[in-house]
Amino acid sequence: MIAFKFLAAGARAPFTGYRWPAPGAWVSAPAGSPERWIHACRAGDLPYWLDAELWRIELDAPVRESRYQIASPRGRLVERVLAWDGALGRDYARACALRARDLALPHVPAPAREALAAATELDALAAAAELAAPVSRPAALVGDAAQNARHVGPATTSYIAAVLASTLGGGLAAFEAERAWQARWLAERLGPAGLQARS
Repeated sequence: MIAFKFLAAGARAPFTGYRWPAPGAWVSAPAGSPERWIHACRAGDLPYWLDAELWRIELDAPVRESRYQIASPRGRLVERVLAWDGALGRDYARACALRARDLALPHVPAPAREALAAATELDALAAAAELAAPVSRPAALVGDAAQNARHVGPATTSYIAAVLASTLGGGLAAFEAERAWQARWLAERLGPAGLQARS
């Protein structure tokens, strides 16, 4: 099965630090529990696992599916998805911050709402959210999203947007709906060639 895997710069696994070999070389997970298998994701799982590099990965059978990822005892990198780069990551972070703004607007008091609604750039969004934060928890989260989009990156920004959706009353369903929106945004920008996964 062909799936996707985010890795840190230099093809390093973000949690273990393992450096993946060049594409084509099979890697086997340590013997034992499936929790130690090689983890990858489907297109809809991408927002949960963002990192510096996106790779297409081939997983050997059996493939175990869970809510936000898949796993296999063996896998090999196939090719890097070059469409996922720093520029697209910044665009995605900005889109998530603006999406957080749009989610928050109905929950922000009127005087602050206009300033937030008018903010289309991250600096202006952060400033407007900072002014509204003392009277609006959703605005404070928008400020966090804007600041993270400017200084930290897409993984944290997209998570904040999903948490905001959840805290506005929708719980886990709203969190997952926001992640689904994010996955669609990524799929549109990465394009069919970037997200072509095959069984």
